[in-house]
Amino acid sequence: MSQMGLSGVPHATRSAAEALEVLRAADIGGLGDWVVGAQEKDRLLLSSAECMQLASSLGEFELAPAEFERLIALTGLSLGLDFRRKLTVGKTIYGRDREVDVLFRHAQSGNRLAVEAKYQRVKGTADEKLPYAVLNQETLPLPSVIVYGGGGFHQGALHWLCASARATDVAGLTDWLAVFFAL
Repeated sequence: MSQMGLSGVPHATRSAAEALEVLRAADIGGLGDWVVGAQEKDRLLLSSAECMQLASSLGEFELAPAEFERLIALTGLSLGLDFRRKLTVGKTIYGRDREVDVLFRHAQSGNRLAVEAKYQRVKGTADEKLPYAVLNQETLPLPSVIVYGGGGFHQGALHWLCASARATDVAGLTDWLAVFFAL
């Protein structure tokens, strides 16, 4: 399958497994400095379509939390957004420093969005952490979204999460960011 790259040059879309290998091998930056979307548009590691394909196939793979966060960051970058990772912003509900997994910035408007990444591949206790994440959204001094993925969350927990907070499955993140930033 072929698609147009952001530089206008057609390139083949990699399979989800190939995209995952690129994601795992990539040093995408964003720790300590902004990765600027406009500067990266001709050097994208993954296209928007490849990010969406990988996000939709997460049930087939086991990701480390850092890989899930990189997928989120690359999804925003593929849309032209700037990002930083692991940035201290505000305090938690317990008064501790709050670390944001990914912070997106829209260069033209200056709007920002904090992302809390929640990945769970198998059934477990991550569901129990969702209320804490929702409460912490209220302490941030900027808009935020909880991005979840991996297929290991109980459906009841996800229904509650989506009804009570700003949240999206990573497979819907491209559309969610496009609406939020009016892209």
